[in-house]
Amino acid sequence: MKIFADGRLLALGITAGTATRHFGTGRDKENVKKLFDSLNIDHQKILGINQTHGTDIVQIITEKDLEEYQKNQTHNADAWLLGKKEQGVLILTADCAPVFVWDDKGRYVGLAHCGWRGVAAGLPAKIAREVKKRAGAGANLQAFIGPHIKACCFEVRQDVAQKFPPQARVERGGKIYINLTEAVVMQLTGEGVKEKEINRQNPFQCTMCNKENFFSYRRDKTRDVLMSFAYKI
Repeated sequence: MKIFADGRLLALGITAGTATRHFGTGRDKENVKKLFDSLNIDHQKILGINQTHGTDIVQIITEKDLEEYQKNQTHNADAWLLGKKEQGVLILTADCAPVFVWDDKGRYVGLAHCGWRGVAAGLPAKIAREVKKRAGAGANLQAFIGPHIKACCFEVRQDVAQKFPPQARVERGGKIYINLTEAVVMQLTGEGVKEKEINRQNPFQCTMCNKENFFSYRRDKTRDVLMSFAYKI
């Protein structure tokens, strides 16, 4: 069992990353508990959302934010902005990109579920803006793009391709593929995140290619999902 993570987050007191499929699908509450038990984190401190492939963000900064969250029965959103200590948040992905954005003081961390719809609608840029707004205009932002489907496998039709900039499109063998990584990076840098501060991982972490470690909806056509999380110690 492995967790793909960025050591810069842990150094700031934030336990975060994407768990491999060995922990089981995140749709099973027992698997969620198993993951956080392995990290010595109380799973009851972990909050979830109903992901809709949109751009809404749930903010958990204060105790009042947490109380408001607990009052609501549904939480339709695709991203978190976390600032409250001893609290954690969770998203689920199966080819979509988990995108982590934070200020280098570790005061705030954003975690977004970025599928092609969310990226096309500007979610990576939006979560970076929200972190920057909270941390202050002079804050140095950093980012980590977790495992997701890569340009080697993400074939799309023209109607989807045209929603992305030319730099994020790859034409190969008469087919069109989307470089989701590049599309996310372009939005983050557009919001002032320096490219050298963005951890893109590597091409061997394509969720569709790497069946050993990852679930993939495109490959398997199942509802099994990976768990990505952030917890402020």
